Amino acid sequence: EGDHVPGLCTRTSSNKVIAKSFRRFIQRLNTTKEASELLQSWGLILDSQMLDLQGRRLPPEKILFKNSSIVANMEADWSRECLKEHVISAVSLLDWAVLFVKKDQGKATDFVNMLSKVCPPIGMEVQEPKMVEVVNDRTESYLRALRELIAPRLQMVVIVFPTSRDDRYSAVKKLCCIESPIPSQVLIARTITQQQKLRSVTQKVALQMNAKLGGELWAVEIPLKSCMVIGIDVYHDKSYGNKSIAGFVASTNPSFTRWYSRTAMQEQSQELIHELKLCMQAALKKYNEVNQSLPERIIVFRDGVGEGREEYVSEFEVPQFNSCFSIFGDNYSPKLAVVVVQKRISTRIFGRSGNGYENPPPGVIVDHTVTKSYDFYLVSQHVRQGTVSPTYYRVIYDKSGLKPDHLQRLTYKLTHMYYNWPGTIRTPAPCNYAHKLAFLVGKSLHRDPAHELSDRLFFL
Repeated sequence: EGDHVPGLCTRTSSNKVIAKSFRRFIQRLNTTKEASELLQSWGLILDSQMLDLQGRRLPPEKILFKNSSIVANMEADWSRECLKEHVISAVSLLDWAVLFVKKDQGKATDFVNMLSKVCPPIGMEVQEPKMVEVVNDRTESYLRALRELIAPRLQMVVIVFPTSRDDRYSAVKKLCCIESPIPSQVLIARTITQQQKLRSVTQKVALQMNAKLGGELWAVEIPLKSCMVIGIDVYHDKSYGNKSIAGFVASTNPSFTRWYSRTAMQEQSQELIHELKLCMQAALKKYNEVNQSLPERIIVFRDGVGEGREEYVSEFEVPQFNSCFSIFGDNYSPKLAVVVVQKRISTRIFGRSGNGYENPPPGVIVDHTVTKSYDFYLVSQHVRQGTVSPTYYRVIYDKSGLKPDHLQRLTYKLTHMYYNWPGTIRTPAPCNYAHKLAFLVGKSLHRDPAHELSDRLFFL
């Protein structure tokens, strides 16, 4: 296990092959006696052609850095620009430490030297760290070294592991996230071994470290005023009594670059509703503390909803959210919308290209013919291989006062705001943050993280 940025591409068949196979499959169904009789008994007729419909493409977003801005390219990717532009707010790394075993001392030193080169271009000041050699690679040795090291002034610890081991990773994360709260960065030695890849790896890690320290990397233009966006995702922990852990991440500033996070643990006999209500109240208190006012509008993106469970969210979670506003005064009634985010869908959307098909570009919306009421499909990310998967957004409650187009545009903007990837992703950033948080707690911590870290993206 390490905190290094993952790749997001998988290899699948080409769109032309998929479309051709699909047509052949339909033809076989319609010409096979048993299959066509079965379809007729259900009252179904399969059209031999795929459905043609009109989509819309949202305009490319402007990506804002500290002193400049760029318009995202056709692939909605700004990985080159983010390595040479100053981040919106950089946290100076003045008091920090690197832990390693003896055989990895050279790699740790190379990483620190490279970090000192790649940080100034993004506006980040880095001082020499404390270099701490751990006596051996036993988990207890790392924990002892960390306990001796962690002090109030220390900003961050970077831990270089010789190999990937879940138990060691979990133990270190428990110490850094619960026992002695401090932002931590775990690296596996082999990721910083190859000299030709060291710069690119270190650049990504530098951005990640800045975000974990509370820095802001980039932003997009958000025309909405006094709005809070929330992402919720659930991790099912089978090893610890089948508990469910919900990650809850809420924005605390107008540009959606700062976040407050909580987790909700579901005990076996209860649902998550009550815990999510407490998370909402805590997030509103934090928002009020930061802005000296409460948000007038709240948009909740609810991920991690099992198939057929959307009605449960609508009937039980939405009323609980609405009921928690009254503790802030009888007159406080923000405009609320709740959107269920569905990634595991079989729908595929193709763009026409001459006689064939191609992936639609990022920003394509389909909100009619194959959707209900205000629901919509959004293709937000670019894939280099295979067929792109759209995400389905079910608007199950909407008192936001936003036009459908504005809610769709806000959703697309938020897919640009995930600080682990300088490009768009499949879901709004708060959903991905909630997923990362729930996964860390469910897989490694098994307890709520310390509240001292709740206003930083420590779980990236």
